[in-house]
Amino acid sequence: MTDYLDVDGDPLPETMMLKPDRLRWLLVFLIAIGFVAIAIWLGPEQQPVVFWGAGGFFLVCALIAAPLMFGVGANLALDRDGFVCRTLFRSFRREWRECSAFYPVRVGFRQFVGFTTQQDETANPQLAAANRAMIGASGMLPDTFGLDADGLSDLMNRFRARALGLNG
Repeated sequence: MTDYLDVDGDPLPETMMLKPDRLRWLLVFLIAIGFVAIAIWLGPEQQPVVFWGAGGFFLVCALIAAPLMFGVGANLALDRDGFVCRTLFRSFRREWRECSAFYPVRVGFRQFVGFTTQQDETANPQLAAANRAMIGASGMLPDTFGLDADGLSDLMNRFRARALGLNG
């Protein structure tokens, strides 16, 4: 039987838990709090649109970033059968046998990991078609979980190859 190795040449673990990059979320939190402070400084009397609109928006951004900068609220759990992606408001599981190969996709200035599953195609065909047109995949992970898109897609492809019994 073929040994499946990670990128460092070590055997793949049975399970692996990845968390978002805490430094990036700390930066998002600090920027959002800075804009909230500016809105408060301007006050609702002088600039009500800035106070309520921008201040409220950036307060929501700070509240979302707060748990992520502490390393809670989101993770990616890889195991022999598939993966579970958990974000603040939802969680989804996909089996390796249902997924295409994983590959980097670009959204704006950032790269993420894209993939395609029949489950996504069947559940939401219009959304899957729109996603394919925009990013080239029907599904995408919401974060790279502390790795770059190439490294995460390679790691996930190694777990997938082991599950499917593909030779590396």
